[in-house]
Amino acid sequence: MIEVIFLGVSAAIPMRNGTNAAYLVRIGNERILIDCGPAILQQLDAVGISPAEITHVFFTHRHGDHTLGYPMLMLWYEIGADAGAQVPTLIASELTFDALDTLMGVTYGPMDGVTESAPRITVPQDRIGRTQIHPNIMLTTIPMAHSNFAPSLGLRIETRNQFGQHVVAFTGDTGPNENIILLGRDADLLVHEAGYSATLNPEYAQGVYGHSTAQIAGRNAQAAGAKRLALVHVDAMYEGQELTLIEEARREFGGEVCLPVAGLSITIGQPDAPASY
Repeated sequence: MIEVIFLGVSAAIPMRNGTNAAYLVRIGNERILIDCGPAILQQLDAVGISPAEITHVFFTHRHGDHTLGYPMLMLWYEIGADAGAQVPTLIASELTFDALDTLMGVTYGPMDGVTESAPRITVPQDRIGRTQIHPNIMLTTIPMAHSNFAPSLGLRIETRNQFGQHVVAFTGDTGPNENIILLGRDADLLVHEAGYSATLNPEYAQGVYGHSTAQIAGRNAQAAGAKRLALVHVDAMYEGQELTLIEEARREFGGEVCLPVAGLSITIGQPDAPASY
């Protein structure tokens, strides 16, 4: 089974009592953290998860609401962890790793080998990349359309055998692009950014500032054949109007739609027959 925990669901400037978009995916003994914004330690603590449990951290791109918690996470391994706690494997593009190294350099500098001991997997920014982190877990990274300064990668997680044949996909920050259909193809859950609303702001119907609308998210989920859709990275201007975004997506998508709150957990599937990638 796959468990997806929504640590935060808001945009760069979060809603009141909200935090930036970040997720933890549990698959067997693997714990994959997706993005690491400024409040990451508080987000993990709020759901009772220790950083010691994290096995991998994937960074979609280098914007601060997705990376500024990285030095704090590494600081936890330096001074907060029990002896012998394993630093997680870091996964990002070369450009994003450059930003992470700069962040560490200007905040805490060297940490007695903590950051150096973290294994790294560098994935391509301009093409599809595949990383097998377990014999039955494949990570596929796919370029999205977000920002020239901070190009973004979507993440597709596929499982098989004892975990069941399942797919969970995360767009990260993105405007409309054809790769989203590939990313979310037949996904059990598509976690799609919906920064804006075409209903409340028709001028944003085609996407704006490298972000999507709930309408775009619904269309993509339908075209990809996804089973469920979660709307995330919602702009703070829509506080109290979340139902409008859900209804907007539902007009385009025949499956289940939700706009999670922080702390929500979604469990996917039971073990299926063996399958191949």
